[in-house]
Amino acid sequence: MMLNIRNMFLIAIVLLKNTFKLWLSINLWTEKMSRETQKICPRCGEPYRWIYRENIHGRSYLYAVHEYIDENGRKRRRKCYLGPEGNYEYVSATHDLEFYGLTKEDRYIRYLEEIIDLFDVDEPVPTDPEEFKKEFENIMRTKSLVKKISYKIDERLRKIIETIISDIEASIDLLKRDYPDNPQAQEILKELSKFDDELERSNLIKSFRILKEDVLRTYIERYLLLKNRLKIYNL
Repeated sequence: MMLNIRNMFLIAIVLLKNTFKLWLSINLWTEKMSRETQKICPRCGEPYRWIYRENIHGRSYLYAVHEYIDENGRKRRRKCYLGPEGNYEYVSATHDLEFYGLTKEDRYIRYLEEIIDLFDVDEPVPTDPEEFKKEFENIMRTKSLVKKISYKIDERLRKIIETIISDIEASIDLLKRDYPDNPQAQEILKELSKFDDELERSNLIKSFRILKEDVLRTYIERYLLLKNRLKIYNL
Protein backbone atom coordinates (compact mmCIF):
# COMPACT_ATOMS: atom_id res chain seq x y z
CA MET A 1 0.00 0.00 0.00
CA MET A 2 2.76 2.44 0.97
CA LEU A 3 4.83 1.60 -2.10
CA ASN A 4 1.84 2.35 -4.33
CA ILE A 5 1.47 5.76 -2.69
CA ARG A 6 5.17 6.43 -3.21
CA ASN A 7 5.03 5.39 -6.87
CA MET A 8 1.98 7.55 -7.51
CA PHE A 9 3.70 10.46 -5.81
CA LEU A 10 6.89 10.11 -7.88
CA ILE A 11 4.95 9.91 -11.14
CA ALA A 12 3.01 13.03 -10.15
CA ILE A 13 6.09 14.99 -9.18
CA VAL A 14 7.98 14.04 -12.38
CA LEU A 15 5.01 15.24 -14.46
CA LEU A 16 4.92 18.37 -12.34
CA LYS A 17 8.63 18.94 -12.91
CA ASN A 18 8.18 18.78 -16.69
CA THR A 19 5.35 21.31 -16.55
CA PHE A 20 7.38 23.48 -14.20
CA LYS A 21 10.35 23.35 -16.60
CA LEU A 22 8.18 24.55 -19.47
CA TRP A 23 6.72 27.37 -17.38
CA LEU A 24 10.11 28.40 -16.03
CA SER A 25 11.84 28.31 -19.43
CA ILE A 26 9.23 30.75 -20.77
CA ASN A 27 9.48 32.92 -17.66
CA LEU A 28 13.27 32.92 -17.73
CA TRP A 29 13.33 33.92 -21.38
CA THR A 30 11.06 36.93 -20.81
CA GLU A 31 12.88 37.86 -17.59
CA LYS A 32 16.26 37.53 -19.30
CA MET A 33 15.16 39.67 -22.24
CA SER A 34 13.90 42.31 -19.81
CA ARG A 35 17.07 42.29 -17.76
CA GLU A 36 19.31 42.38 -20.83
CA THR A 37 17.65 45.56 -22.01
CA GLN A 38 16.93 47.22 -18.66
CA LYS A 39 19.53 45.61 -16.34
CA ILE A 40 17.15 45.11 -13.45
CA CYS A 41 18.68 43.95 -10.16
CA PRO A 42 17.19 40.60 -9.06
CA ARG A 43 17.55 41.57 -5.39
CA CYS A 44 16.06 45.08 -5.13
CA GLY A 45 14.27 45.39 -8.49
CA GLU A 46 16.00 48.67 -9.35
CA PRO A 47 18.11 49.32 -12.50
CA TYR A 48 21.85 48.70 -12.13
CA ARG A 49 24.87 49.73 -14.21
CA TRP A 50 27.10 46.65 -14.10
CA ILE A 51 27.99 43.45 -12.22
CA TYR A 52 31.02 43.68 -9.91
CA ARG A 53 33.02 40.53 -9.08
CA GLU A 54 34.91 40.33 -5.83
CA ASN A 55 37.44 37.50 -5.53
CA ILE A 56 38.01 36.13 -2.03
CA HIS A 57 40.08 33.00 -1.38
CA GLY A 58 39.68 31.78 -4.94
CA ARG A 59 35.91 32.30 -5.14
CA SER A 60 34.00 35.03 -6.97
CA TYR A 61 31.14 36.92 -5.29
CA LEU A 62 28.77 39.00 -7.41
CA TYR A 63 27.29 42.44 -6.75
CA ALA A 64 24.91 44.59 -8.81
CA VAL A 65 26.30 48.15 -8.85
CA HIS A 66 23.72 50.95 -8.73
CA GLU A 67 24.46 54.59 -9.50
CA TYR A 68 22.27 57.45 -8.27
CA ILE A 69 22.36 61.18 -7.53
CA ASP A 70 22.08 62.11 -3.84
CA GLU A 71 20.33 65.15 -2.34
CA ASN A 72 23.49 67.25 -2.88
CA GLY A 73 23.66 66.44 -6.57
CA ARG A 74 26.61 64.07 -6.20
CA LYS A 75 26.87 60.77 -8.02
CA ARG A 76 26.81 57.86 -5.59
CA ARG A 77 27.08 54.10 -5.86
CA ARG A 78 25.63 51.25 -3.87
CA LYS A 79 25.92 47.50 -4.30
CA CYS A 80 23.42 44.66 -3.93
CA TYR A 81 24.91 41.29 -3.05
CA LEU A 82 23.77 38.62 -5.52
CA GLY A 83 25.58 35.63 -4.09
CA PRO A 84 28.58 33.57 -5.20
CA GLU A 85 29.36 32.74 -8.79
CA GLY A 86 28.35 29.13 -8.37
CA ASN A 87 26.90 27.50 -5.28
CA TYR A 88 26.93 28.37 -1.57
CA GLU A 89 29.56 25.87 -0.41
CA TYR A 90 29.17 26.22 3.37
CA VAL A 91 25.35 26.38 3.39
CA SER A 92 25.05 23.47 0.96
CA ALA A 93 27.40 21.35 3.07
CA THR A 94 24.86 21.21 5.92
CA HIS A 95 21.87 20.39 3.69
CA ASP A 96 20.89 17.78 1.12
CA LEU A 97 20.62 20.48 -1.58
CA GLU A 98 23.05 22.68 -3.48
CA PHE A 99 22.09 26.34 -2.93
CA TYR A 100 22.87 29.01 -5.55
CA GLY A 101 23.03 32.79 -5.78
CA LEU A 102 20.48 35.07 -7.45
CA THR A 103 22.33 35.06 -10.79
CA LYS A 104 21.67 31.33 -11.24
CA GLU A 105 18.45 31.69 -13.20
CA ASP A 106 17.57 27.98 -13.27
CA ARG A 107 18.19 27.44 -9.56
CA TYR A 108 14.54 26.55 -8.86
CA ILE A 109 14.64 23.76 -11.43
CA ARG A 110 17.87 22.49 -9.89
CA TYR A 111 16.29 22.51 -6.42
CA LEU A 112 13.27 20.59 -7.67
CA GLU A 113 15.44 18.00 -9.40
CA GLU A 114 17.51 17.50 -6.27
CA ILE A 115 14.38 17.18 -4.10
CA ILE A 116 13.04 14.49 -6.45
CA ASP A 117 16.34 12.61 -6.12
CA LEU A 118 15.85 12.55 -2.35
CA PHE A 119 12.77 10.34 -2.72
CA ASP A 120 13.88 6.72 -2.90
CA VAL A 121 11.07 4.28 -3.75
CA ASP A 122 13.31 1.32 -2.94
CA GLU A 123 13.98 2.45 0.59
CA PRO A 124 12.37 -0.01 3.05
CA VAL A 125 9.11 1.13 4.63
CA PRO A 126 9.43 1.21 8.41
CA THR A 127 7.14 -1.11 10.33
CA ASP A 128 7.45 0.68 13.64
CA PRO A 129 3.99 2.25 14.15
CA GLU A 130 5.31 5.72 14.94
CA GLU A 131 7.79 5.78 12.07
CA PHE A 132 5.21 4.29 9.71
CA LYS A 133 2.64 6.95 10.60
CA LYS A 134 5.24 9.73 10.29
CA GLU A 135 6.30 8.59 6.80
CA PHE A 136 2.73 8.18 5.61
CA GLU A 137 1.75 11.65 6.85
CA ASN A 138 4.84 13.20 5.25
CA ILE A 139 4.04 11.56 1.91
CA MET A 140 0.41 12.70 2.03
CA ARG A 141 1.47 16.21 3.01
CA THR A 142 3.94 16.33 0.11
CA LYS A 143 1.28 14.99 -2.24
CA SER A 144 -1.00 17.85 -1.19
CA LEU A 145 1.80 20.33 -1.86
CA VAL A 146 2.30 18.85 -5.33
CA LYS A 147 -1.37 19.51 -6.10
CA LYS A 148 -1.08 23.11 -4.94
CA ILE A 149 2.08 23.68 -6.97
CA SER A 150 0.46 22.06 -10.00
CA TYR A 151 -2.52 24.40 -9.70
CA LYS A 152 -0.29 27.46 -9.45
CA ILE A 153 1.75 26.34 -12.46
CA ASP A 154 -1.40 25.81 -14.52
CA GLU A 155 -2.63 29.27 -13.56
CA ARG A 156 0.70 30.80 -14.50
CA LEU A 157 0.71 28.98 -17.84
CA ARG A 158 -2.81 30.24 -18.46
CA LYS A 159 -1.60 33.79 -17.74
CA ILE A 160 1.31 33.31 -20.15
CA ILE A 161 -1.03 32.12 -22.91
CA GLU A 162 -3.40 35.04 -22.26
CA THR A 163 -0.41 37.35 -22.64
CA ILE A 164 0.55 35.73 -25.95
CA ILE A 165 -2.97 36.11 -27.33
CA SER A 166 -3.38 39.74 -26.22
CA ASP A 167 0.12 40.64 -27.42
CA ILE A 168 -0.46 39.12 -30.86
CA GLU A 169 -3.78 40.96 -31.21
CA ALA A 170 -2.22 44.28 -30.12
CA SER A 171 0.65 43.81 -32.58
CA ILE A 172 -1.80 43.12 -35.40
CA ASP A 173 -3.74 46.29 -34.61
CA LEU A 174 -0.59 48.41 -34.46
CA LEU A 175 0.85 47.12 -37.75
CA LYS A 176 -2.46 47.71 -39.48
CA ARG A 177 -2.68 51.24 -38.10
CA ASP A 178 0.92 52.47 -38.30
CA TYR A 179 2.52 50.50 -41.16
CA PRO A 180 -0.12 50.05 -43.87
CA ASP A 181 2.37 50.82 -46.67
CA ASN A 182 5.36 48.92 -45.31
CA PRO A 183 5.79 45.63 -47.25
CA GLN A 184 7.90 44.01 -44.53
CA ALA A 185 5.40 44.96 -41.85
CA GLN A 186 2.52 43.65 -43.93
CA GLU A 187 4.33 40.33 -44.41
CA ILE A 188 4.73 39.96 -40.67
CA LEU A 189 1.11 41.01 -40.28
CA LYS A 190 0.00 38.07 -42.43
CA GLU A 191 1.96 35.66 -40.27
CA LEU A 192 0.59 37.21 -37.10
CA SER A 193 -2.98 36.96 -38.39
CA LYS A 194 -2.44 33.33 -39.38
CA PHE A 195 -1.01 32.55 -35.96
CA ASP A 196 -3.86 34.39 -34.27
CA ASP A 197 -6.40 32.31 -36.23
CA GLU A 198 -4.65 29.09 -35.21
CA LEU A 199 -4.69 30.13 -31.56
CA GLU A 200 -8.40 30.83 -31.78
CA ARG A 201 -9.20 27.52 -33.50
CA SER A 202 -7.16 25.53 -31.01
CA ASN A 203 -8.84 27.32 -28.08
CA LEU A 204 -5.41 27.27 -26.46
CA ILE A 205 -6.57 29.15 -23.39
CA LYS A 206 -8.61 26.08 -22.38
CA SER A 207 -6.82 23.24 -24.14
CA PHE A 208 -3.27 23.89 -22.90
CA ARG A 209 -3.79 21.57 -19.90
CA ILE A 210 -4.35 18.54 -22.14
CA LEU A 211 -1.86 19.36 -24.89
CA LYS A 212 1.39 17.46 -25.11
CA GLU A 213 4.41 19.45 -24.07
CA ASP A 214 5.98 19.43 -27.56
CA VAL A 215 2.77 20.86 -29.07
CA LEU A 216 2.62 23.63 -26.48
CA ARG A 217 6.30 24.38 -27.02
CA THR A 218 5.64 24.77 -30.75
CA TYR A 219 3.18 27.60 -30.06
CA ILE A 220 5.66 29.23 -27.67
CA GLU A 221 8.53 29.00 -30.13
CA ARG A 222 6.45 30.51 -32.93
CA TYR A 223 5.46 33.37 -30.67
CA LEU A 224 9.08 34.06 -29.70
CA LEU A 225 10.21 34.01 -33.33
CA LEU A 226 7.52 36.53 -34.23
CA LYS A 227 8.46 38.70 -31.25
CA ASN A 228 12.06 38.80 -32.42
CA ARG A 229 10.93 39.96 -35.86
CA LEU A 230 8.73 42.63 -34.28
CA LYS A 231 11.62 44.24 -32.40
CA ILE A 232 12.27 46.66 -35.26
CA TYR A 233 8.79 48.07 -34.63
CA ASN A 234 9.40 48.31 -30.86
CA LEU A 235 6.83 45.59 -30.19
